[in-house]
Amino acid sequence: MKKKKFNFRARLHSFIFAGRGILVLFREEHNARIHLFIAVSVIFMGIVFDISATEWMFCILAIGLVLSAEAVNSSLESIADSITLEENAHIKKAKDFAAAAVLILSISAALVGLTIFSRPLYLLVFSK
Repeated sequence: MKKKKFNFRARLHSFIFAGRGILVLFREEHNARIHLFIAVSVIFMGIVFDISATEWMFCILAIGLVLSAEAVNSSLESIADSITLEENAHIKKAKDFAAAAVLILSISAALVGLTIFSRPLYLLVFSK
């Protein structure tokens, strides 16, 4: 296999394709929109509660992981559905595993959020 020379224009196009993928993800996938809403809410709360740089890093990492997992899950489902829409035990198992990965990351992200925001929320509610 011949190695291709670096091409800036081709790299630019790859970013354009990726951006298009992000738009399609949020336009067509209901769960991705739910995750995006939660991500925006976490960012808003981070600003309101003035969280530390370390806490921001954990929030950004958690958001990125969940959204990335959702994109991978959606791509796997799209490929599987293009193969067949009929019942197939192997395809069902693969889809379930991909959905499980999103759920596991979502639960982990929620725990990160609870760890970061539980104290400021507690103080907001009970400090009076």
